[in-house]
Amino acid sequence: MFEMFEQQANEVVAMLPWVKKVNVTMSAQPARPVFTGLLPPGLRTISNIVAVSSCKGGVGKSTVAVNLAYTLADMGARVGIFDADVYGPSLPTMVSPQYRLLEMNPETKTIIPTEYLGIKLVSFGFSGQGRAIMRGPMVSGVINQLLTTAEWGELDYLIIDMPPGTGDIHLTLCQVVPLTAAVIVTTPQKLSFIDVAKGVRMFSKLKVPCVAVVENMCHFDADGKRYYPFGRGSGSQVVQQFGIPHLFELPIRPTVCPKINLLTMFVW
Repeated sequence: MFEMFEQQANEVVAMLPWVKKVNVTMSAQPARPVFTGLLPPGLRTISNIVAVSSCKGGVGKSTVAVNLAYTLADMGARVGIFDADVYGPSLPTMVSPQYRLLEMNPETKTIIPTEYLGIKLVSFGFSGQGRAIMRGPMVSGVINQLLTTAEWGELDYLIIDMPPGTGDIHLTLCQVVPLTAAVIVTTPQKLSFIDVAKGVRMFSKLKVPCVAVVENMCHFDADGKRYYPFGRGSGSQVVQQFGIPHLFELPIRPTVCPKINLLTMFVW
């Protein structure tokens, strides 16, 4: 956005009759959270916390979260990913760090995240326990501990890969974490839209702005034609009904599934 802002600033200032020469210098820095003193210590050095969410399972939340995180890192940001699904954590499948177990700092009693390509990763799947078999209050405690006691360090963005639904984990995260924004993931089916609408309403009640809708698996190209196997309009319907400013469409591509595919469309 620098070039566009610089051009507009030059044009506007140059229109002033008494201006003879314009020299614009652009700089930027991430916004800082306001009430850092009220946050858990591990979250006070994180500038923006973005939830990737959908009430519907299997729509590609983890795929979007990982691609978003690594694209932001590719743009120069300091990024971490928190996998908030303890029943079926996807992050250990999506990325393959050299050290696949979280470690505890014996002095500070904090969790040391594992890393992959410069991004810090925390998931219950890296705890050596596999998938959790526990009730809601226990899950909320685990999520709280993993998130707030991790040594995230200074991050520009922490991407939270939310589990499906609108249950204990979502409420716990929204109470503990000052979410900057939410990205909603859906697929073209009408059933997906119905479930996604519930998630948007949840974030609205919790005062978390939804900044974008990602319609995943929307189409594929073959024989020079574009096909929409699941129909069209679910993502645009969410955007129109709830006034969400941005809509992104992700095609069905084999390269997205087996490995990380850095999607440059996630440039905000």
